[in-house]
Amino acid sequence: MAKNIIIADDHPITAKGMEVVLKELGFNVIGSFVNGLHAFNNICLHQPEYALLDMQMPGMCGLDIVEKIRSQNLKTKVIIYTMFNDISVFKEAMDLQVDGYLLKEFAIDDLKECLEAIESGKKWYNSKIEEKLQNSKVTFSPELYCTLSPKERSIIKCISDNKSTKEIANEQFISEKTVESHRRNIKNKLKLSEKNNALLVWAIENKGFFPLMD
Repeated sequence: MAKNIIIADDHPITAKGMEVVLKELGFNVIGSFVNGLHAFNNICLHQPEYALLDMQMPGMCGLDIVEKIRSQNLKTKVIIYTMFNDISVFKEAMDLQVDGYLLKEFAIDDLKECLEAIESGKKWYNSKIEEKLQNSKVTFSPELYCTLSPKERSIIKCISDNKSTKEIANEQFISEKTVESHRRNIKNKLKLSEKNNALLVWAIENKGFFPLMD
């Protein structure tokens, strides 16, 4: 009997590719969702054997879904797939005991092997991930960025352009005091050090990721 699986990915082309592969492998795709919250609600409703989750989606992040699945003791096995190779994200996924962890650039090729390993009771991730993580200097953490409010995201984009507090205040139509308050909140949410330039350095180094998240 075909096993049920739910796909959650807000990129339709990627989701369609994964759906085709899964159907070829004999799985019954009972839903493909672009919103993380909708995906989680349907996981609770249908309780499929598997869920294939993109890391970043509107509504709810992939790891947030995993955490809720675990807290509710659902038996759904979870595979995360992502374009990010941040060591902190991978470690958090392992802490949540995800069953599989794929990088998007290898995902279609690796999916069959991943599912077979999980079916046999093993956790699976491609050995390329270790190499990429070891070589990566990227400090971007998607799950932490996801905690920022829309206003905080707009401010951090200004910071990444090296704009002063006064310039940001004028552009955002808020006071300089409010900008400083947002800066403190952003630093806390991103778990940055107390160094004066920590937020500026982080924003400049990671500004290339912002369009992918919004």
